[in-house]
Amino acid sequence: MTKKLLLITAVILGLTAGPLAVSPAFAEDAPVAPPATSPAATPTATPAPTATPTGSASSSASAPAGPVPKTTATPTATATAKVTAEQAVPLVEPTTTPTKEPAPPSVVVRGGIETKWTALKGAAGALGAPTAVEVCSLGVCSQAFDGGSIFWTKATGAHPVLLTEGHTGPRWHAKGGLAIFGYPVTDENSVSGGTIQKFSSGRILAWTGTRMLEFSATNGIGSRWAAAGGEAVLGLPVTAEACGLKASGCYQRFDNGNIYWAPGIGGHVVWGGILGRWTAGGAQNSSLGYPLTEETCGGTGGCVQHFQGGSIFYSPTTGAHVTRGAIGSRYSAAGTTRSMLGYPITSETCGQPAGGCVQRFQGGSIYWSPTTGAWISGRGIDSRFVAAGGLGSSLGYPIASERCVATACSQSYQRGDITWTSSAGSRLYGMTECHKLNNGQAKYSTYGANRVLLTWTSGYGQSHATNQYCLKVAGAYVPDWRTDGYVGKSGFKPPGVPSGPTRNLYSPTGSFSVTEAFGLGNPGTKLSYRTLNPRSRWGGNPWTPTYNKYHESSSWVGWDENMWWFASGGYYRQGVVINYNRPNIVQDAGFAIFLHMNKVPTAGCISLDDWAVVDYIRKSTPGDRIMMGTYGSLFR
Repeated sequence: MTKKLLLITAVILGLTAGPLAVSPAFAEDAPVAPPATSPAATPTATPAPTATPTGSASSSASAPAGPVPKTTATPTATATAKVTAEQAVPLVEPTTTPTKEPAPPSVVVRGGIETKWTALKGAAGALGAPTAVEVCSLGVCSQAFDGGSIFWTKATGAHPVLLTEGHTGPRWHAKGGLAIFGYPVTDENSVSGGTIQKFSSGRILAWTGTRMLEFSATNGIGSRWAAAGGEAVLGLPVTAEACGLKASGCYQRFDNGNIYWAPGIGGHVVWGGILGRWTAGGAQNSSLGYPLTEETCGGTGGCVQHFQGGSIFYSPTTGAHVTRGAIGSRYSAAGTTRSMLGYPITSETCGQPAGGCVQRFQGGSIYWSPTTGAWISGRGIDSRFVAAGGLGSSLGYPIASERCVATACSQSYQRGDITWTSSAGSRLYGMTECHKLNNGQAKYSTYGANRVLLTWTSGYGQSHATNQYCLKVAGAYVPDWRTDGYVGKSGFKPPGVPSGPTRNLYSPTGSFSVTEAFGLGNPGTKLSYRTLNPRSRWGGNPWTPTYNKYHESSSWVGWDENMWWFASGGYYRQGVVINYNRPNIVQDAGFAIFLHMNKVPTAGCISLDDWAVVDYIRKSTPGDRIMMGTYGSLFR
């Protein structure tokens, strides 16, 4: 302002002082005031003194030599000198160009964070422009932006948490951010039903479309959810985890199933048809309790899941059904769905006669009662049993599971048996003594014989006997035929007591094998068959090499039996050797115990009608048995 005032003053003074010479005090690039063009401003020279003719001092001639007298400056000259001095300073103030504040250097975004930021449309996207440089610590790098942050690790890559956009990012910021959740290990990803984002602490934020749920993949339910496939398999949670269930259990519902957890058991997924059956029965509050395993499925499309109190089996064709208790154990022991039973088609039904239960399967049924236990009936036999009245029939409950050999099956019940063959179908047998071989009421073992002849009297001292011929069909003995006959005229000796010499007319008690037959001609048998001749003898003399053995001799010595003579009399036309006191022979304990023709009281043998003896020989195989004695000595 001072300079400006001086400049103005200088201009004003110059205008009043007259013309100015260009002074060396102005630089070439200094601004120069323009010359005044007004006539009033043009200075006029002062006329020089004129010499007078009379020789006065003032004349027009040259100045005389000698000292020049001093002259006194006039006021005008003084002003001119002052202006010249002022013009030595620039008359115009230098012009300065206004400058902006220097822009801060731009923030660099680079590497994995830059790649992610660019993919999210950079500064034009939800993140906006960067507000800070990237910082890294302990393998985790992050960079802040207007709309959130991006975190990067080598293992997880780069992922953002948004500040205002989306659903999970704002919750992350509001609920503690990095200190609580850790850094993101995924983006907020859209899945069926909502969005989800996972964090390094194991915590997960899920938006269901209506609410935000937070859970952890490191706790019981969350870890099971993750192990089961997470959102790709179970989907998003639809409820928060709820505890306070039976036995301090917890559960959480997800889009595609539920997870139940209990102390000491852990967490397990329950879903689909099995979940529907379990919850319909009361879930963890039912007799099944909590799940012990995950659901396992097979190639047939069926599945099974095991619980504390049983199992649930499911297939698309049968639905889901519970197996438990004794029936479930029997089903499991049989091989469950790999057995002939296949999948259950009903759940267990109790309230049956005698307090029993039954469960139906694709290939049959399992029956249980407190007295008989649980047993399997195959479809062919079970159909016959159901047609006969099932548990309401005279047969009662099964006492063994169905047994099958080749193309034949059989099953024993409390009061009868049912057999099935591919050629004849199923057949029901009521209670006979053959059935006692199946139900454990026989006192002697059959040793697995294909056929067993049961011969008994009602008591001791009796010779008239009942004979029941039993055939084994797939493990169960069923009746073939029944007829009467005779044993020793003196009846049976008690169990363990030798029958003694044949002259005492006693029959032995016990279970004896048959391996050979004899007679006047082979009727067709698998037993070793001997055709008798006039020399045929059976040794009856104790302490001889032939005692209780077949041999041939031309004479009939002592107590030997002349088999040819007995054949001629009708007794030994056909006969079977009963291996009593054979092959380990006890001297004088008894000999020649046969099953033979001519139905009359004997000396210790069993005599039947001719047809029965022939049929027995034709059907017998080595190792078949004959059980003989009083009824009480044979059966419980």
